[in-house]
Amino acid sequence: MVPKRVGYPLTNAQILQLLDNLPEGEPHERWRFAIQLRTVFGLRPEELRWLRVKDGAKESELWSIYRKSVGGKKGAKADPRRLHPLFLRDADGSARDWNLQARLRVDGQLPPLNREVDGAQALNIYLRRHEVWNSIRAVFEHQGEQLTTYSFRHRYAKGMHSANVRIANISEAMGDTNEVHLESYTWFKPKAMEDIIAAVNV
Repeated sequence: MVPKRVGYPLTNAQILQLLDNLPEGEPHERWRFAIQLRTVFGLRPEELRWLRVKDGAKESELWSIYRKSVGGKKGAKADPRRLHPLFLRDADGSARDWNLQARLRVDGQLPPLNREVDGAQALNIYLRRHEVWNSIRAVFEHQGEQLTTYSFRHRYAKGMHSANVRIANISEAMGDTNEVHLESYTWFKPKAMEDIIAAVNV
């Protein structure tokens, strides 16, 4: 079966370019915060309204309590999960730690996301107003790829696969079943043919 392709991952550089070029002002700062959260924790747009900071056994923990429907048994929903960051990195490899969990606990100022299940639409409307987003979208289209609001989440998946994290652990971190994750993200896995050719060319 051909893996489902649902958009393409943004690179760290593209995301940082977008964030650096958003306008100043409180409404834009809220959207900047939302994009940072989505990128670093691999969130679905809808999960932004379901984030909670909880007291863990050793430290505070960021959780998504979003109960997304999952495939299989009728009415089955995903369990709430603890979120784990995958930081963006600058061109020199330095990690960008925006202290997102602490900021969420202090003020939690996120943008309006409209009705439930409309989070992706609200983000899409906002992003399409900005030149940098549209220029990145043009690059994607030229490459035959699709830029969507899920491209921030796809960056998280690709980064985890590139770090050779086990699929079961990536699925757990992203709130997917293994089956759903493999259907969407198998194409991020290192390709056996690439390893074979690389060995031949040594």
